[in-house]
Amino acid sequence: MLLLPALALTVLALAGTAYLDLHDRTRQLRERYAPAMVELAHARTSLALAHNEATLRLGENGRDPLLQTDLVGLGERYPSLLTEASQSLNNAAQTEALRTDQEQEVRVVSGLVVAYDDWIGWADSHHESEALRTAGLDYAASLLHDVGTPDEPMAVLNRIAALEGELNKDASELSGWSALSAVTAAGALLAVLVFVFVVVGALDFIHAQLHVLSLVLALCALPVLLVLGVLVLGAVGQHRAQLEVRRAGAELLTVSATVKADPTIEDLDERLAVDLRGTHPGRWALAAEVALAVGAVGAVASGFTLFHYGRRHLQILWRTS
Repeated sequence: MLLLPALALTVLALAGTAYLDLHDRTRQLRERYAPAMVELAHARTSLALAHNEATLRLGENGRDPLLQTDLVGLGERYPSLLTEASQSLNNAAQTEALRTDQEQEVRVVSGLVVAYDDWIGWADSHHESEALRTAGLDYAASLLHDVGTPDEPMAVLNRIAALEGELNKDASELSGWSALSAVTAAGALLAVLVFVFVVVGALDFIHAQLHVLSLVLALCALPVLLVLGVLVLGAVGQHRAQLEVRRAGAELLTVSATVKADPTIEDLDERLAVDLRGTHPGRWALAAEVALAVGAVGAVASGFTLFHYGRRHLQILWRTS
């Protein structure tokens, strides 16, 4: 009467803890890390493309500026790309995926982007002088790209790439079994084996002593096993989505600044959205909560069922004594 409900509730508690831990990490990947990695990739490629546009219009390596530079300056594409990069950096900082030191690094990068834009603007305003234009472009390029291999990234693109690597590493650590989920899942597996053994023993005892095939007790114990099935299916789907975040993060690191950069990033972002949509709390999380509630009711009902059979068993003993 006490052991069977206690075992059932133990199974539910351990399995629910393992699943909810897995679900919480998937939620962090979906709401924080995946958007942050996409935004940083957007910022990196947009900045590189903006620099390509600026050097194309202002000339580089001895080339003269384009003729239309006198009329329209840097045009519309350069400021548009720079605005997109700044917005992406701001969006990445707001995802709550970054640690405090990483948020400070994003603010430093944003400040460097402003300084970079100032020097590009200075080169544009002096584009008629090759010496001044070249000096402005060279200094702007030094803010954007590290020269050589410094111990720590100093330029904008190198800092963003380092942030992407750190974020991808953090996401990879979340995309797997934590100590809590692994221990509780193993404990749930052991507990359910003991639970099944006790249920079979109880059914055999009831049949031997009362000559009753207790379908009621079997039906009360069945929800506990069904809960495990629901949680296992949900855990498999969420773990698959976590691995997809890890793969997509690695692919985002390799996206280079070409005309296909933005479509490639958008495709990866859409693929992540599709893969993570099935882990939304409105689906598997709700199913898991309902299943755990039904399992708990079944655990309590199994205790009451055994209490009822226990009374009948005592009545038989009293009559035969």
